[in-house]
Amino acid sequence: MEMNEITNAWDQYNNSLDKNLSIDEDKLRLADLDKAKDQMEYPLASEMVELIGGLLVIAAVLLISLVLIDDPKYFLFGLITVTIGAVYVGLSLIKIRLLKRVNYYDTPIVKLQRELAYTRRRFLKFRAFERLLFPLYLLPMLPLTSKLVSGIDLFTQIPLFAMKFAGVLGVVYLIIFFIHKHLYDKRFRAVENIITRLKEFEKE
Repeated sequence: MEMNEITNAWDQYNNSLDKNLSIDEDKLRLADLDKAKDQMEYPLASEMVELIGGLLVIAAVLLISLVLIDDPKYFLFGLITVTIGAVYVGLSLIKIRLLKRVNYYDTPIVKLQRELAYTRRRFLKFRAFERLLFPLYLLPMLPLTSKLVSGIDLFTQIPLFAMKFAGVLGVVYLIIFFIHKHLYDKRFRAVENIITRLKEFEKE
């Protein structure tokens, strides 16, 4: 075999190895991006549940307000609750749009990293605002439901009102803490680790 033939054969072998290596790298990159996208399905599903739940609460409070329309005080509480509920629904829609706008597959890794950092920052700000707003959401809702279900006017029984308010608020905040830790913080950290690993791999 002549030297030129040996050289050509060697070049073809090298090209084949490079091509296979490139294919393997693309598969690994795609697999990691799939994992990152899958992680963010959990927060997205949670926001969808909250959106549907918020709409159901608004509908229920509207019905309760109509039942108690003869008492202007309770009708006003109903309107306040519906207004704050509408804010929650609007925030859920914004957060869903934030999560869905991230393009995992057709974006350079550095840009994807920036987009995810921006999404997490905005997302967590909205979640923090929702936690601060929740007491104002709960405050008019408790007397409404208590009046309809048990006929008790909590405003004539302030100690009972305060006890129920503190109890429900504490339980809800514990649930929010659990959801925030396992469905948001944990998932965002996992995605950021995946993207950071991909970024380091591309540098090598």
